[in-house]
Amino acid sequence: MSSTIKRKAQSLLSQEEGAIRKDWGGRLRIALAYPNTYAVGMSNLGFQTIYWHLNQIPDVVCERVFFPDPADIDEHRRTGTAPLSLESLRPLTDFHLVGFSVTYEGDYINVLRLLGMAGIPLRPSERQAHHPLILMGGVCAFSNPEPIAPFMDFVVVGEGEELVREIVEQYREVGTERDALLGRLAMLPGIYLPDRYHVRYGADGTVEEVVPEPSAPGIVAKRRLKDVDAFETISTIRTPNAEYGHMSLLEVGKGCGRGCRFCLEGEIYRPVRHRSVESLRESVAKIAQGSRRVGLVGACVSDYPWIGDLMKVLDEYGVEVSISSPEAGTERLRRVIRKAITDEQLYAACDLVRRYGIPNLKCYFMIGQPTETREDVEAIADLASRLLSRLRVPDPSGKPFGRLTLSVSSYVPKPWTPFQWAPFDGVEALQEKLSIIKDGVRRFPNVRVLHENPREAELQALLARGDRRVADFLELAARLDGDWRRALREWSGDPDFYTTRERSLDERMPWDHFEVGVRKAGLIREWSRAMTPELARC
Repeated sequence: MSSTIKRKAQSLLSQEEGAIRKDWGGRLRIALAYPNTYAVGMSNLGFQTIYWHLNQIPDVVCERVFFPDPADIDEHRRTGTAPLSLESLRPLTDFHLVGFSVTYEGDYINVLRLLGMAGIPLRPSERQAHHPLILMGGVCAFSNPEPIAPFMDFVVVGEGEELVREIVEQYREVGTERDALLGRLAMLPGIYLPDRYHVRYGADGTVEEVVPEPSAPGIVAKRRLKDVDAFETISTIRTPNAEYGHMSLLEVGKGCGRGCRFCLEGEIYRPVRHRSVESLRESVAKIAQGSRRVGLVGACVSDYPWIGDLMKVLDEYGVEVSISSPEAGTERLRRVIRKAITDEQLYAACDLVRRYGIPNLKCYFMIGQPTETREDVEAIADLASRLLSRLRVPDPSGKPFGRLTLSVSSYVPKPWTPFQWAPFDGVEALQEKLSIIKDGVRRFPNVRVLHENPREAELQALLARGDRRVADFLELAARLDGDWRRALREWSGDPDFYTTRERSLDERMPWDHFEVGVRKAGLIREWSRAMTPELARC
């Protein structure tokens, strides 16, 4: 074991408040792995929530594992040090279960790299009795897990707070013998065993049929929490090394009722469920014992029906300022994507920013959305100019406005949304649109444009709507130490088939054997409305 890696883990742990350390004797050992760095993983509220709930079970010990920081990869390789749990510095092979919490498709490659570094075979068929069972949860597990499914023993489809306890119950019944435990898990609603489903492809390359084995359900239904008050969702570990620092996170509810046509979260977390003010008051009381800063988490926090009452509860602690997200430069395109924000509302937000002395403003935009024109892209710079004209007034103390930041992301069509049939815009088109925006605001010294590399969006587009054949690309990228650009060049598959190809409405999607609470007929209706100008605002 590398002494450098060991000291770093001990340093991270020593700076935490709220970490749980338990004796291993006689307990089910679960490694909760986040396939990104410590800073990113510890900023994920779902990851922290499952860690806490698992450790509340007396006969379970759950420890955290993260993908190494880039600067530490060579040290792991040089010393042969496997990824280690933070709490006890144990390798993944010492655990009974290794559960990956996967929030971003781009982290799929890191899942496989962690397994490879741990000496665990990537494919379930190659694992032996002494290897841990490998599972996956998180939002990617119930949007479209198919590209990474061939590497999983099982997948937790849906909200896992209740389901993790049921998994532990099956362990108590049959122990950790691989086949026996998988057989029992297969009977749980919300558990997906990929190797019990066989995919057939048509002559045109699309999915023709998914055939379940007799012991498997034809449709895998997502698990949903009926009573969100029964499971507290707050960040239980505070650390200065997370992206949010010492700020505590508090979830106010699940789902969003706005129905933005581009948004995955607004679809797959339906129905909308709000936590009660009474429940949140108890959570705030706990948070206040160690933190004075609270960040509210939810698909649309401003739609919380008792937001005024909640603000009174939070008043003495302070809350992060909400950020305006117009998403598009013209009202026409906002109607298409069903983002109901007018220019006048944005102007009013600017007035509030200055009235309350907020020095800077950050607005989020997406480019590459369906029906987008050059005029829509040019309008982003024009909108920035108009916003600046409202922001230039001094605040009540006489201080001038600071900086307007335009955060521009490249749109990636996602499953379970009305835009799941749309083609990805393509790298060259997106790069040209970014140039238009940058040129348009170059004359403003206090406007900054932030954006991702469109090639990163291209990778996400491949993985978001890929099928099981994309698993070969992931495995190749992992064996190339994460060099996915080289893997794309060497992969025998066709990335454009998954990214820039427009799907027909009657095409079977790779994720159609799941049920997440979204009706395809409704998605088709919204897609048709978006493509019909006079109906787009409906």
